[in-house]
Amino acid sequence: MKVKMSKRRIIYFDGRVAPINLEYNDPKIYSQCKNYDQSGISCNWHEFRINHNGLLNYLKDSTETILNILFAAVDGEEFYPVAYQAGTKFDTFLARACRPALDKLFAQGLKLRGPSGATVPITVQFNVAAFEQNQISPQTLISQVVNRLMDSLEQHGGISNILNLRDFSSKHYFRDVVVRLSNAATFTHLCNAINQNDRFCAVNGLILASNGIRSLKPLQIFGRVEYALLDLSNNRIRSVKQLCEDLANIKANELKLENNPIMKEIGKSPDCLKPLMYNFKLVDGDPIDKMYKNYNPFIHEINVQTNGERIDKTNMPALQLFKDSPDWHAFMIPDPKREFSKDVIFDYLFISVDQTLSEFYPCYYIYQQQEHRFLVRNCFDQIHNLVNNCSLELKIPNLVDTDDMPQIIYDRSISFYLLMNVCTFKKRHLDVNSTIEEALQKRYNAMNRVLDLEQFQQDDTLKNVVVHMSSPKITHNILTIASRKFISNCSEIRMCNNKIVSLLSARPLSLLISLQALDLGHNWISDLTDIKSLRVLHLKSLRLHGNRLCNAYRLPCEYIAAVKEHFPHLTKLDGVDLGSKPGLAPQKNFLVNTAAYELVGLLFLNTFLREFENLDDRYNLEKFYTDHTIFTMTCTCTANRDTSSTHKAAINKFTAYARCEKMQPGSAIHFGWANILHIYMKLPNVKHDFSSLQTDVMHYDSKSAVIYVTGVLRDAEPEKANVLQGEPLILAFSRQFILKVDAEGQGICGRARRYKITNERLNIMKASTKQTKTSFKLDAYFNNGMDVKDEEESVDVKEHKLLLFQEITGLLQVWCTRCLEDANWNFEEALKNFLKMEASNELSDNSFL
Repeated sequence: MKVKMSKRRIIYFDGRVAPINLEYNDPKIYSQCKNYDQSGISCNWHEFRINHNGLLNYLKDSTETILNILFAAVDGEEFYPVAYQAGTKFDTFLARACRPALDKLFAQGLKLRGPSGATVPITVQFNVAAFEQNQISPQTLISQVVNRLMDSLEQHGGISNILNLRDFSSKHYFRDVVVRLSNAATFTHLCNAINQNDRFCAVNGLILASNGIRSLKPLQIFGRVEYALLDLSNNRIRSVKQLCEDLANIKANELKLENNPIMKEIGKSPDCLKPLMYNFKLVDGDPIDKMYKNYNPFIHEINVQTNGERIDKTNMPALQLFKDSPDWHAFMIPDPKREFSKDVIFDYLFISVDQTLSEFYPCYYIYQQQEHRFLVRNCFDQIHNLVNNCSLELKIPNLVDTDDMPQIIYDRSISFYLLMNVCTFKKRHLDVNSTIEEALQKRYNAMNRVLDLEQFQQDDTLKNVVVHMSSPKITHNILTIASRKFISNCSEIRMCNNKIVSLLSARPLSLLISLQALDLGHNWISDLTDIKSLRVLHLKSLRLHGNRLCNAYRLPCEYIAAVKEHFPHLTKLDGVDLGSKPGLAPQKNFLVNTAAYELVGLLFLNTFLREFENLDDRYNLEKFYTDHTIFTMTCTCTANRDTSSTHKAAINKFTAYARCEKMQPGSAIHFGWANILHIYMKLPNVKHDFSSLQTDVMHYDSKSAVIYVTGVLRDAEPEKANVLQGEPLILAFSRQFILKVDAEGQGICGRARRYKITNERLNIMKASTKQTKTSFKLDAYFNNGMDVKDEEESVDVKEHKLLLFQEITGLLQVWCTRCLEDANWNFEEALKNFLKMEASNELSDNSFL
């Protein structure tokens, strides 16, 4: 742009744009007034002068500041300054077709309000130049720029066809005209130009970053299409409510909002974006449905250096001042080396929590600045107990071996302190009962009427609250909420793996009039009296497997009789039908996955142990090993002067190949099947007490498995010597196997897998007094350690066949049962029938898993 300086001047523009000839035919100049002669206003050019008198020159960019306050004064009206010139005393520019903007400027007395509150006067002279054809037109120029950008759609983050409008006003096309998208009218014109462009249908996303945008209402015109990206970062968006309203009909995979004033509010209350949960999947790279769940007052609101009143061992009496406080209180547990995990900290905490007092729900846990921190409220009686009765210390239990049995002692503790009234409770903060209710609804399957609360604390809904069900009151509250929600619809509740120690009352469950089955497996229940309140429910099915109380019974029949005494209406216990010889069903397999059942049966563990018993059969174990298998053995059982010579000989055979401190490093580690079997052939014959086995499948998937088994064995060599010497040698043992899939596509249908041992550890130990007394007591009922088969196969065998048949064929359980029953549980015949059915297309796709 060039300006010819004279009384009359001409402004030239680059390109084919016609110049503007300033003649100043109307000498009238308006200043500091609120009215003007509207009859004289035409489509001609008007000259504006910003008389700042150098007062803003101290600013880094005074021109940008002047433009900002100018556009703030005419906000909402189209206004395009042309030929803007900055001066030391005043700035000038031209504009036309801007009557609504003029009205707003005159309404303010032709004064702009500066950043420090000072006023900056404006003078206006109308009709200084006639508008002629081919002169600059800001609206037309915007459409032309949009056309050019449509010709060069970009790729960002792997997303193609992105229309990049970042810092739109700085495009070199606008060197002679000021375009500000902070002006809603200008932004609206731009959106209309984009929408009316013929190539807009190819656009997959919009980048509108760094444009000073305040209002997003103009974007509503794009509501009919779903985009991959909407980038609104580095703008001036301030209102969350307005954001949600303006974007209510806009959909995109990702929304970018970083570096907007709105982010401060979102940081404090991420749930404010909930209205947009179904519009956008990501916000600044984070899943929108998890943003509000990641909110934590410790991060967004609380300053632990200045907020709250500290309570420690020096001022414990001051706690009473907060008796009636509804605010949040912070527990601060120093742990510089992070010795304890979150779960361990809360396990220790609930040892000290008084179960007779109010419910205790730690919220917003965080490990921050070498401290475990969490908030609680509305539980002053519990806080008082932890301060005054526990002296601000958490006891750490320690299991100590004694002559009779292991005992728990508390010889160590963790100190903590409190910050009372650290944060006021706000509506957006977590409400415990509402959160529990939401989690319950999520866990309820209406189709099969099952409420699945297994590992309830792991539900993502409960991320910000600790629901420790070792507290009977907390468990009671959860069941009370559940009974109100599913009063007549729930037939089964699964509560396994929740650290439950007892159930205070059956009243909440009694309200569930359709309840027939309850799963309490793998909890901390130590005695049947802890759940005696449930006997009024007339349950048909109960699972207690994996609780400490199960270890109190030596035989399954004893266990069943004790449970039936409390629950006489049961027809199924631990998944076993009590009407079909349940006494033979095992109670001691702990499976991380029910599909692992095959590994603890005939497919591996049972077969392995039986073939290990006799030297004649041990070479058969070759099939389980590879050239790379690693085997180690330890033996902590030693002989003394009272040990018989036969027993010494057996013990010496184990210790000869076991690891000990005197060995050279690596000498007790054996590689490959040949070396391992060589050692096996040197070990004595043994017999396992299969009723003593406890098996834990610690890991199981399609590639590998980890099995840990413990139990009792006895020396079986030589039998005559044992008779002469008196009692046989009873030893305890444990074995750990790491199995990996060696081959797939095996079996009749090509769906079976072959496992090989990659790592094995055998430990031989002295049997405890109890193990020695109770071992091998079932010999009268078992033949050579194996179950005596009735004419009808036991439920255990049938269940094993059913699981194995399902693994091989991939059929649904109902079809597996049909095939086996039709073959009278003859496994080979059932497989033949399956192949015939598949060949004749009797099985649809819906018959398979």
